[in-house]
Amino acid sequence: MRHRLDTTHSPSSSPEAVRAAGRRGAGAPPAEARLIKEKKMRTWSLLALALSGLLVAGELSSADAAADKDTLVIALDTLGAQVMDPIMDTRAPHAHYHAPIWDSLVGFDLENGGIGPGAAERWELASDGKSWTFYLRKGQRFHNGDPVTANDVKFSLERVMSPESISSGAAALRRAVDRIEVVDDLTVRVYTKGVIPQFAASLSRAVFMEGSVMPKKYIETVGARGFRDKPVGSGPWKFVRSVPGDRIEYEAVTYPHWRGTPQFKRLTLLLVPEQSTRLAMVRTGEAAIASIGPEAVKEARAGGMKIVSVPGTMQAVYQFWGLYRPEAKASPLNDVRVREALSLAIDRQQIIDHVMVKEARWPMPFAAFKYSSDMTVPRWEDWARTALRYDPARAKQLLAEAGHGSGFKMTFWNTALPGTPFMVPIGEAVAGFWEKIGVKVEMKTVEWGAFDPMGRGEQKGLVGTASMYRTAGRPEPIPRYATTFVSKGVQHVFGDPQSCPALCVDADKAYEAIVAEKDDAKRTAATNRMIELVAKSWIAVPIVEGMGTWAVNPKSVGYFKPIPGRHEFGDVTERMPRPEAKPWP
Repeated sequence: MRHRLDTTHSPSSSPEAVRAAGRRGAGAPPAEARLIKEKKMRTWSLLALALSGLLVAGELSSADAAADKDTLVIALDTLGAQVMDPIMDTRAPHAHYHAPIWDSLVGFDLENGGIGPGAAERWELASDGKSWTFYLRKGQRFHNGDPVTANDVKFSLERVMSPESISSGAAALRRAVDRIEVVDDLTVRVYTKGVIPQFAASLSRAVFMEGSVMPKKYIETVGARGFRDKPVGSGPWKFVRSVPGDRIEYEAVTYPHWRGTPQFKRLTLLLVPEQSTRLAMVRTGEAAIASIGPEAVKEARAGGMKIVSVPGTMQAVYQFWGLYRPEAKASPLNDVRVREALSLAIDRQQIIDHVMVKEARWPMPFAAFKYSSDMTVPRWEDWARTALRYDPARAKQLLAEAGHGSGFKMTFWNTALPGTPFMVPIGEAVAGFWEKIGVKVEMKTVEWGAFDPMGRGEQKGLVGTASMYRTAGRPEPIPRYATTFVSKGVQHVFGDPQSCPALCVDADKAYEAIVAEKDDAKRTAATNRMIELVAKSWIAVPIVEGMGTWAVNPKSVGYFKPIPGRHEFGDVTERMPRPEAKPWP
């Protein structure tokens, strides 16, 4: 039995909203009115091309030849809050539009994913594990000419921790940092409140944006509002203008940059919510690159576009809620054999091939990726191939051993987090596989905005049920384990402080052992133990490792590689070549 709960509401589609939008266009300032006109012209030109038959599958229109070859245009489905200040954004799209302007204290491993050198070329942990020293690159400068110094780093971190800040990791940074000391112009030391092995990683855009380096002197001169109106950073692109709800424009720096000196003179990020329009723009050359979902890959390839797939951007999982609660005590799901059977019933390769049209990979354990640190990756790759296999016969045997050979009923919440709508068809496929082994699935499909609050607090509506969920691609798995499994975590699926059974106690102890360990080898061993504890519980189970997908016009931009685990291209555009410099293979 399957239900869909209609929780959507679109006030923007009302007659009043439409009339209001018309008024905004009619009475807009000259610059905004020009952009509104450009958006209309863009829509009508694409419609005209479609009607005239120029958007024929298998062809790239000659319109791309007329495009501005000095401007790299990327069409995006979202620009998030589109606020030009690192402390005023809470969502992942900041990595699209903040990254071109601001460097991060810790950067990326461009080839393998995970963290690497950034504005700091290296860093070291003190012997007592309670302070980190960061050594800045020489010769860095902000777009207004001021040098980048340790004073700017100290100022930036303190600004992120300020009461004004609403950035997603601000609260965690406040809890972590004791004080910050400027050692010299190129050296800054951060003292933490205890041993925090993942602290350096938290200052990389591979994790969050709290490591963005901002100009102290400039902000103190123009104030926060002046900084947001005319932002200055030290990245490879300089800010030109932001038109809310439409675009952000940049121009390239004219000097060598350590991240890469842009090969295009200008960069424009366009907000284009409709996927079909984004594809049409790439096909015609109006945009060089567009974000797309896996369902659009076949169409893009048929239209002559290249596909760039970013590995390790997320992991689709299902997880069980509140099985430790008294009201769920009699649930068949409390038997580990039943939970393992549900995993064995899933044909993950079928989901990869057909739901994800091959734009996905076999998963590793929960929140683990090939670029993950503090864990033995080869061991868990081997485990995943065996433990996550498709074995419906063994699944039925386990159900019979658990006394449920004729099946049982369960509730399954099917939902998709923002940016990953394909989670819903994955959930539908999973429910279908479970039904094949006799499980009677009551599937409730809900919008994320309705489901998200259910997973917080007492979680009364979720106790004894399963749901779709996801983990984002991050180099450090343990912070995600803390959120999901530790008793004081947001989801606390093993237990909460008032009711913490043996599995919950073991998870809390395993987590404390990891975060208190200064020795890398011992911390890796402790992390492996935590991963094993979770894997054997079958309470949060990976389905597939998702990949970010992009459509590219090969006549507009040359061949480039993404950063594993980083879906957004804000840290990639400076290394994108012109098509004649590096043709696509």
